[in-house]
Amino acid sequence: MTSNDVVCEWRRSLREDEREDQRTVWGPLATILWGVVIALLFLGTQTLIVIIYIVASKIVVPGEVSSAVARLQYDGVLLSVCTFATAAIGGSMTVIVVKLKRGSNLRTYLGITLPKKRQFFQWFIAIIVFIVLSDCVSFFLGKPIVPEFMARTYASLRSPWMLWLALLLAAPLFEELFFRGFLIKGLSASVLRWHGAVIFSSAAWATVHQQYDVYGITTIFALGLILGAARVKTGSIVLTMFLHSFCSFVATAETIIHLRRMFA
Repeated sequence: MTSNDVVCEWRRSLREDEREDQRTVWGPLATILWGVVIALLFLGTQTLIVIIYIVASKIVVPGEVSSAVARLQYDGVLLSVCTFATAAIGGSMTVIVVKLKRGSNLRTYLGITLPKKRQFFQWFIAIIVFIVLSDCVSFFLGKPIVPEFMARTYASLRSPWMLWLALLLAAPLFEELFFRGFLIKGLSASVLRWHGAVIFSSAAWATVHQQYDVYGITTIFALGLILGAARVKTGSIVLTMFLHSFCSFVATAETIIHLRRMFA
């Protein structure tokens, strides 16, 4: 089979999936509306966790509210708890919304399938190349390879295992279910097609990372494009969860190395 035959077969498969999606997948408008509901639930959960954390830890006293709130943005424990909570609630809501669609199949809707070995290695190599190129670009542009947010948040922890679990397991689980699983599937059957769905989901994913500067958010958007393309071409968010987790692992390892050099 030639490369042209492979491309034609892939395109034919996409068209068949799109026809099936019209019956068993939420349409583009419903996908966006449900997406807004899940996003609001995400923000509400984070807000509630922050309030509970402030009250429980008694870190805010009259006259020091602004300084206490500023410190919270680099609190590793708070970040970890928020990540676990939003992953549990947001992930559960995403699954519920999919199940509410009559005739939907959770496994095929969200792409909960294993990729082929060849696909796995191809995209794993692609993500390694992206990480290397991203670090090189940051270096030559004079941008920090380790963002200040990561360095200060990690340094705030005495025992960082909780943050490791949050970044490597909880965050990839929810974010891939929602952005690469739910949004891309629902928007691919619209006029956006899969190209526009990947761009839209990547932009939405980058937008929620407001803890980083514009350069950092742009890098996350670029990563989202790669993960989105991997999701479409392999049909697997199990793959994108792994790739997402691997990127977080590398970023956290780079943070540790950076901090050790600083305090050596």
